[in-house]
Amino acid sequence: MKYITHVETNKRTPFWTLLRYIRYAASSLCLSVLGKTGKKQKKYTVAVCAIFKNEGIFLKEWLEYHLLIGVEHFYLYNNFSEDNYQEILTPYIEKGQVTLTEWPVQFGQLPAYEDCFQKTKDETQWIAYIDLDEFICLRHELDIREWIKKYSKYPTVYVNWKQFGTSGRLQHDNNQPVIEQYTACWPYLSNSGKSFVNTNYTFRKFECHLFYPEIRFSGIKTTILPVNEFKKFIHYWIMRSPRKGESEIQINHYYNRSYAQYIYKTQQRGDACSANSQKVRETQGTFERNESRNTARDYTIQRFLLLLKLRMQQ
Repeated sequence: MKYITHVETNKRTPFWTLLRYIRYAASSLCLSVLGKTGKKQKKYTVAVCAIFKNEGIFLKEWLEYHLLIGVEHFYLYNNFSEDNYQEILTPYIEKGQVTLTEWPVQFGQLPAYEDCFQKTKDETQWIAYIDLDEFICLRHELDIREWIKKYSKYPTVYVNWKQFGTSGRLQHDNNQPVIEQYTACWPYLSNSGKSFVNTNYTFRKFECHLFYPEIRFSGIKTTILPVNEFKKFIHYWIMRSPRKGESEIQINHYYNRSYAQYIYKTQQRGDACSANSQKVRETQGTFERNESRNTARDYTIQRFLLLLKLRMQQ
């Protein structure tokens, strides 16, 4: 499989390649000895954790879509929103589908992730850490709970982004779903993505994309690398897949939506993760470079479109 480099890495020299394979072998050994499949049945199989700011016009579609594919609960962290998010979320809170936390913390994404893990690890088996502009896209399965069954012994499953651009839209149409409006995308998966975290393991450090559990092996503190959908360990943003493998899942990342949304996110809303992430977002030429890579169309997620529209009418 081909991947487009979204996160650059200089770890491809013979020395770093050797080190990578040592880490792969060490992770495999640790997993074979310490792998935890989890015998205790938890309340939820798959839940989502997300932090948001002024995403009111997108909340309902995002929630209904993920409920449609089997996500059972959402742990949402409001980060300085000034829109009608409360009105939209109230029905979901009353149904027990959403837990809302007010989180007025600048660059509060990673602290929110840690807070979510510590508070909910005993009631959900897997936590998907994604954003409101990201949709889990199953290519064949209909239910995320069925897809994730085969990864029960792994600490972290990393799912690659499929990057979607503006599809030439200056303004977002509030009457049309995101997954219907935006189909222009990069031709291959990105080496960046997001993670499903297995709560049977202990995590001390939380990041936006990759998560590493902390374990002790023969008295030595170490970590186990994440695996991708092919159960291959990954390190230094270098992807691994069967030569003729076919992806079964992707994270559709509608990173700008319309041009107007890009301007708002970059110049007004800001980044929830870090000052450095915001600086990267503002770098001159980033938008144009990303937009020019949209040379393909991907309609895979639209196999759920009609069912999503029916849910949104209820």
